[in-house]
Amino acid sequence: MGGCWTVKGCSDTLHLIRHAFPGRDDLIEQAYRRNRPFKELCDDYRRCVLALERWKQEENNQTGRRISEYAELLGQLAAEIGTWVQAMETCSYGPRGGSP
Repeated sequence: MGGCWTVKGCSDTLHLIRHAFPGRDDLIEQAYRRNRPFKELCDDYRRCVLALERWKQEENNQTGRRISEYAELLGQLAAEIGTWVQAMETCSYGPRGGSP
């Protein structure tokens, strides 16, 4: 995964996802705008990033478990987005093409 781990440098969900998966900007933007499940997955990723940052800011003895849980969830969401992106790269994605 790429460099935009914090939301501070990312103005929106699409920007965050493009930074996490560099070199696929057009593909990601097209899928985000046309494919509702992909958009919802990306939105979940951003919410998870925000929650993880919040837990890290409040870090104390009780937050360690939550930080681990959200970090794991973020990894799972990133893997799922990666699967979508890879599938979109290998198939004809577009108005007449399929979607993963």
